[in-house]
Amino acid sequence: MLEMARLVGTPPEGIILQTRARNYLANSQSCEPDDRTRNLYGRFRSPHIDWKNRKPACGVYNCFGLVWANRRTSIYSENDLLKILTDDGYRPIINEKDLQPGDIVIYLRRTAGNSRDTLHVAKVLNLDRVGSITVPWLLSKWSDQYGEDIHKLRDVPTYYGNYLIELWTDRP
Repeated sequence: MLEMARLVGTPPEGIILQTRARNYLANSQSCEPDDRTRNLYGRFRSPHIDWKNRKPACGVYNCFGLVWANRRTSIYSENDLLKILTDDGYRPIINEKDLQPGDIVIYLRRTAGNSRDTLHVAKVLNLDRVGSITVPWLLSKWSDQYGEDIHKLRDVPTYYGNYLIELWTDRP
């Protein structure tokens, strides 16, 4: 997700957006998708039979804007994501069984030099309990022009490859 922004740049228009500590966050609002993008989104979703569509393809915000900016804008900077986690009081969750609705899941991969490459962030919506197994269901927006989908924790696009998961909460 952020890699594409680094390669092609981001649109210039944004809103005033700050962390709880009042640090500014760079952002921009994307345009609405065209018919081609809507069709791509349909094909992107098709292998994931358990995904539940919450909202059709739309512009303005990406997954980071969904989670941290109330669907008002897109955030593209890795440094700003780290700033949000720090300034907004997020703490890592060590064990998946401690997840609660409202917590967040960050999908990432480590790159050369052990730097972060954040692929995606999603918000925990609910937890289905099947016997002794808990299945987290998340809300995601896969790009700044795709729609919103509800999906299981590990049911993500195959191009994520060998991804890592970080679990975070801002609960006391």
